Amino acid sequence: MLFFKFFRFGSIMVTPTIFYVGYTIVQEILANEFKKKWSFLVNRTTVLLSYALALLVYIIGWSDKGVSGLELIQIGSNIFYYPVNGDLSWIFNSNILFFVVNMIICFLISLDVQNKSERSFLVYFNIFTSIGFAIGFLNMFQTSRLFPSSIAILVFAISVLILSVRMHLNIVNNMNKKLNEQKKFLFQVIDLNPNYIYANDEIGRYTLMNKSYAKLMGMNIQDMIGKTDDDIDRDTFVEKQSDDKETDQYKLQQKVFIREESITAASGEEIWVQTVKVPINLNDSSAVLAVSTDITERKQYEDEIKFQANHDALTGLPNRRMFNEDLTNLLEKAKIESSQNAIMFLDLDRFKYINDTLGHDIGDLLLTEVSRRIEMLLKQRHNCADIYRLGGDEFTILLPYYNAEDSEAFAKELLEQFKDGFLVDGCEYFITPSIGISIFPRDGDDANTLIKNADTAMYYVKERGKNNYQLFTSEMQQHFYRKMMIEKQLRTALDNEEFELFYQPIMNVKTNEIIGMESLIRWNNEILGQVTPDEFIPIAEETGMIIPIGQWVLDTAIEQNVRWQKEVYKPFKISINVSVRQLLEPTFLESVKNSIENNSIDATYVVLEITESIAMYAESMIEKLCALKKLGINLSMDDFGTGYSSLSYLNKYPLDSLKIDKSFVIGMNRDDENKALVKTIIAIAKQLDLKVIAEGVEGEDEYHFLSEIGCDYAQGYFISRPLSVNDFKEKWLTAGD
Repeated sequence: MLFFKFFRFGSIMVTPTIFYVGYTIVQEILANEFKKKWSFLVNRTTVLLSYALALLVYIIGWSDKGVSGLELIQIGSNIFYYPVNGDLSWIFNSNILFFVVNMIICFLISLDVQNKSERSFLVYFNIFTSIGFAIGFLNMFQTSRLFPSSIAILVFAISVLILSVRMHLNIVNNMNKKLNEQKKFLFQVIDLNPNYIYANDEIGRYTLMNKSYAKLMGMNIQDMIGKTDDDIDRDTFVEKQSDDKETDQYKLQQKVFIREESITAASGEEIWVQTVKVPINLNDSSAVLAVSTDITERKQYEDEIKFQANHDALTGLPNRRMFNEDLTNLLEKAKIESSQNAIMFLDLDRFKYINDTLGHDIGDLLLTEVSRRIEMLLKQRHNCADIYRLGGDEFTILLPYYNAEDSEAFAKELLEQFKDGFLVDGCEYFITPSIGISIFPRDGDDANTLIKNADTAMYYVKERGKNNYQLFTSEMQQHFYRKMMIEKQLRTALDNEEFELFYQPIMNVKTNEIIGMESLIRWNNEILGQVTPDEFIPIAEETGMIIPIGQWVLDTAIEQNVRWQKEVYKPFKISINVSVRQLLEPTFLESVKNSIENNSIDATYVVLEITESIAMYAESMIEKLCALKKLGINLSMDDFGTGYSSLSYLNKYPLDSLKIDKSFVIGMNRDDENKALVKTIIAIAKQLDLKVIAEGVEGEDEYHFLSEIGCDYAQGYFISRPLSVNDFKEKWLTAGD
């Protein structure tokens, strides 16, 4: 009786437990809209009440009013105990009715479950539970002989087992389906990824790869999976250009590895990739996952930036930066090998004139053509040499293993390249180079010294007529040191009153009378001593100091002429040399006018001597010369026959006289060609109604010859050397008193 009453607890508690299952479904599984639908009926309160009611039924079962006893029953061969119900047994029977209500509620709740697998499990669970309970209900009849109990338990157990297995299979199948979907999605992502993705196991077999990598290899994915590089003969398709190949990389690699490398794809295209390799350790096995990103465009951009940094934008030649780097490397190598090397500096002559007159566009095209012609020469005959553009019209050439003799031979070839004109924009232009050469180690053992010495040799050529080459010598260094000292001392020469004007008489060859004098500047410096005009005038023009010096000469010469005229001497014309740099000054005309007015001199006694180089500025210069003529000043062209002037421009200049350069006059009696030139110049001057002055007359024969051929005036050592103010006054101005 004790065991019977005790074990009734399970059957009584089935009803609230089923109700609790319904409550759990509502709270955990149903969507919000269905949860609200059932929450008024199935909630925590109703669950507690169901358990309380079941507990009450169970407690009543322990009293005689619930179960009054057990009766031994024999039906056929079966003998068993059967409970005898008490007065309150109806309460137990009402629990059966509550079970039916609970099952209906749970069944209806199960139908609202959204998940198909869960809904199916719950619906069938309700059905089989109801069947099992119905079978167990037959125990209330003695004729069932209590067999339904075992049958109900068996049905319930089997149904729960089947439903659990079925639900588990559904869950597993759903999980597998999701995993397959995720795997498929993952492979789609990998395949769509433009990067090259692959994985190798510990012995190098491919376990994974995307389409991009297979296409790079020129193979199918299926043909590569499970094989090593050796199996598929990878080198046939892709050749690694890196020297740091890994050995046994898959086994030994223990950390993330990143490398940039150049590879050749199956298509033959060379590309750059950045490869990241990540080790993957799985239990006792290991693998390597590699992701390679195409960085070809970035590399090309980097190469372009590097090229722009090291090359000239106009010509495409290596620039000064590249030149310095290459020269440094060349010298380091030469010191180890004890070899000779040459550095050549090349500067185009009168390129500034082309830029100023034709424009920078033409100048740039000309520079490009020059660089192409030199490059062609190097490729054809000197392929070990390299050319660089330093800027402007300056170029350098490195000549590895060239000695002085080789360099001179190359310089001659280079000069030959400039004999033919350069075709630019449909027109042919002629230009020449000045070339300076320094040799390592003879002329210096470091880059700066060699550059400076090659530059010095080039400027040495510039000073001596251009269109030539010159090897550096120590004498050049002394020459340029003196030039530097001249420039330095020249800056203070005016303030220190170091200049002095000498005067050389100009003679009428018909009357043998003096008609004027030329003022010639002299410079005596306490450090440099006597410095000739040929030395310091070009430097003064180059530095711009010719402007104040020229103004001093103009003022001093006019002032001295006025002083002599006031001393009641016969008035003479004073000739004053004027440089092109002075004429180009916007204030020059005003300064001449002021000097004439301040000294109260008749402008007709002032002669300005100009050089033929004004032809380079013909149009603008003619206007300025005409303005000077309006002041009453005489104009004479100095050193005629050596410059750039043509007869067409000569006719346009408002000149009064020509001065034949002394290089034609000196020794002309011994040179028939010079005689002919002098006769021609005089004949031309006469046709243009110009007076002719011959300078450089050093002998009596020249003087008489000039008189015979119609020359007007003569000047030179035969008549007198340039004299100081006092000597000139004493010899030429007081001789007739």
